[in-house]
Amino acid sequence: MAYQPAPAPMQQQSAPVKQGNGFGVTALVLGIVAIAGFWIPILNIGSIIIGVIALIFAIIALAKAGSRGGKGKGTGGTGLVLAVLAIAGSIVWNIVIVDMLKDGADTIKEESIKECVETGEGLLTEADCEAEWDRLQGELTE
Repeated sequence: MAYQPAPAPMQQQSAPVKQGNGFGVTALVLGIVAIAGFWIPILNIGSIIIGVIALIFAIIALAKAGSRGGKGKGTGGTGLVLAVLAIAGSIVWNIVIVDMLKDGADTIKEESIKECVETGEGLLTEADCEAEWDRLQGELTE
């Protein structure tokens, strides 16, 4: 009685590994976080930092997408756009806020000097009141 040879082992075909672009997803998430926080004064400095990090990840994602046949190009590109918008928005918003604060401080100074002259009953000039303002401001900043 002859034994039949064992059947050849069946080759298992593994499912192809889906290659994503982790750099693109990271750039997208960081871009969303940066754009969400750029309008908050003072804290938007963090949005600038996060935006720069997102920008770096987006550039890497776009470079890697080219070697992967374009996979991950959309997330990298969107992350890049959001990062640039967050950085630019944060810078512009900081300039607007600083300008508003400066205008407010100038208005307070002008009104205080005017009030000083009016309450000085003619004994104080505008120059005297401005000198007193500058002296008091110097004491506060020391």
